[in-house]
Amino acid sequence: MEHGWRVVVLMRGGATRASTVLALNRHDVAIFDTGLPQHAAAITTALASEGLSPADVTLVFNTHAHVDHSHNNALFSHARVFFSAEDRQWTRRFHEALAATNDPEPGALAMFYPDIADSGASRKLIRKIAGIEKLLWDPDRWGRPDQDAHLESTPLPPGISALATPGHSPFHVSFAIETVERPVLVCGDALLLHDEDQYAAPMMPPWSMAHYRESQERIRRFDGLVVPGHDEPFDNHPQNSTSKPPVK
Repeated sequence: MEHGWRVVVLMRGGATRASTVLALNRHDVAIFDTGLPQHAAAITTALASEGLSPADVTLVFNTHAHVDHSHNNALFSHARVFFSAEDRQWTRRFHEALAATNDPEPGALAMFYPDIADSGASRKLIRKIAGIEKLLWDPDRWGRPDQDAHLESTPLPPGISALATPGHSPFHVSFAIETVERPVLVCGDALLLHDEDQYAAPMMPPWSMAHYRESQERIRRFDGLVVPGHDEPFDNHPQNSTSKPPVK
């Protein structure tokens, strides 16, 4: 395949760590979702195991602007950073609302998470997650303005495409990567966990549960390797697929 990338899951997702994906071809080194600042050393070490340094990264892609998916953008000072400008604007407004209260509660977040009142999530959980986001947020970690490449107006590199997957946040996107074998879908938090419905622990309610479920249906139809935001990657084979067997 002319535009095939080689893909490595650089950091596997977990409860407090977002998945970070590395993709390489003859021209570029790309990182998808960059994690928290606390993970900068681990990402640098993982890159070194591939014979790379942050200075070698030429492209960065953010599925959305939450702190655990975007706050090592600044580590890659030579890269263009692709993101949704609408997502950044929404996230800035959300943080302005968080900054205006010392005690984030469902009522204060309803403008940004309209489904929150009917979600059944406890006030304690909502306050905890919103408090962490507020504590760790630093827009300077998004990178310099001259690095910005808005998805709304900037063509993507060959072999990479954006898939609208709103729900977790209103302008969330996932990225499909063409490889010489199986395509890869970096989901961010459009799919937090594989078999998410079987997960018993409470989670922050999404911006829109209806959109969240619709986006997950789109992900289930993807034929290739799926990388959830906070879980292990898995090879997805929709029913009636005629694709090649998974890569060993």
